[in-house]
Amino acid sequence: MKQQLDTFNIWYSSLPTRDRNLLIATVTLIVITLFYLLVWEPIHQGRDQQQQKFKSQQDIYSWMQSASRELQTLKRSGTRKVSSKQPISLIIENSAKISGLKQYINKIESSGKNGARVKIDSASFDQLLVWLNTLEQQHGVTVTTASIERNDKTGTISARLSFEKIE
Repeated sequence: MKQQLDTFNIWYSSLPTRDRNLLIATVTLIVITLFYLLVWEPIHQGRDQQQQKFKSQQDIYSWMQSASRELQTLKRSGTRKVSSKQPISLIIENSAKISGLKQYINKIESSGKNGARVKIDSASFDQLLVWLNTLEQQHGVTVTTASIERNDKTGTISARLSFEKIE
């Protein structure tokens, strides 16, 4: 190593002053460029990426907080289950009429104090799901058993459902 360093010093000393200055400037420029490309720029890019991730996480956090507040407000002011003294078959019939499913109901029969069975033919599946959700959310009536069959007409079903009213 010492021999190579001595050879370099001899070679460097033999250069004219102008070439030595040019060599120093070139080496300095290369060292600065390498430092910038290998150290400085990656550090700043990483910092910028982390700042963007942090801002994104802050945005998500504030959205989640506002959604949580909105959820709490909706829970407080939302639809409450009606504690009705009406028989379950009457609740089912009235809600089916409101939801437009009454015409598709073939039979409603009571089963016990808080139960009912319903047979539906050729009703819209989407409409049925909305009706079942309404029964549960507004009246406390849940489906205990369901047998649903697809009809030939797209989007329609036939169903046999058993309900129970939760008091």
